[in-house]
Amino acid sequence: MKKIISILLGICLCGGVFAQTQLKIISFNIHAGYDAPIADIAAFIKEQDPDIVALQEVEYYTNRTGANTPRSINNNINMLNELAYLTGMHGMFYVTLEKCYGGKFGNAILSKHSFDETRRIMLPCAAGTEQRNAAIADIKLPDGTEFSIVDTHIDMSKLDNGMSQIKEVNRIPQLGKHYIVAGDMNRRVGT
Repeated sequence: MKKIISILLGICLCGGVFAQTQLKIISFNIHAGYDAPIADIAAFIKEQDPDIVALQEVEYYTNRTGANTPRSINNNINMLNELAYLTGMHGMFYVTLEKCYGGKFGNAILSKHSFDETRRIMLPCAAGTEQRNAAIADIKLPDGTEFSIVDTHIDMSKLDNGMSQIKEVNRIPQLGKHYIVAGDMNRRVGT
């Protein structure tokens, strides 16, 4: 599969003094479905066998077949529902752009574990840049461990805008809760 960038993280969350839970988390920018059919993306996810997948550039019933955005695959589908079905995982989607090629565009989270609550925080958006959000899912594991996964896609076009978005994401964690932040941060060391 071309241009698949994934980050596999082994995360240990302390649920008590003696208990530990290990989670496998993937952050995956699916590039609005340009690079691979949804079935191939789902097969890759299943092969990795993650507990949670933070997805960026997920589309909901868009059609990018025009001359300016030729895409021959993944048009007119609900990408999250397809991925959730094909992987057997729970899914949630939060819209970033309400009007995107006849559909919607945003971030999604897949999880082997059900969601207790989900929410979205819209991030700062400088004039002339694309709106971004942080999709948040609260999850309680079978051993009682509770945490939140925060999925975001930071602006790469303007450094100041991206930094203000990172600052907003850093405000999300609350005392007493475990938070895992995943996403496409669009930054290189030293920039």
